[in-house]
Amino acid sequence: MEAIATATAADPNVYLDTPRIRVSWDPHLRCIRLEYREWHTTQELDIGMEAFLRALEEHAATRCLSDSRFRRVIQPDAQRVLTERWIPQAAAQGLRRLAIVLPQSQLTRTTLEPVVTVYRAYVEVATFGSVETAEAWLAAG
Repeated sequence: MEAIATATAADPNVYLDTPRIRVSWDPHLRCIRLEYREWHTTQELDIGMEAFLRALEEHAATRCLSDSRFRRVIQPDAQRVLTERWIPQAAAQGLRRLAIVLPQSQLTRTTLEPVVTVYRAYVEVATFGSVETAEAWLAAG
C-alpha cells in the first residue's frame, strides 16, 4: 500500500491526503471535509475514518461534509465498517450533522442508500447534488 500523507506544518488542517481519500478541517464552515476521490480499500477507509475521528476530537466538531461525487461502489465489508463502527463512534464524539454530496454513479448511489439509512439513526443527514448546496445547508445550521 502506498504511503499515507498526514498533516504537515505547511497545512495543519489536512489530516489525511492520499490519491483516494482526503480528510481536512474547514475553518470557514467549521466542519470536517471528507473527499472520496476514487476506489479505496476497506483498510484505506479505516485509515480515513481514524483521521476523521482525530479531526473531530481536536476541533470538537459537530458537522461534516462528505464529498462523495467520485466515490466508487461501497463493498459490504466497508459498509459494515461505516455503519457498525464509524458512525456510532463519530456520533458519540459529537458529530450531529452530515451533508453528503451524492455520487455521480447511480450504481454507487444504490450502495450508499443503506449506509445513509443507518446514519440517520445517529445524526441529522441530508443529501445533495452539489458541494455548494451541501455547504449552504451546513452553514445554515
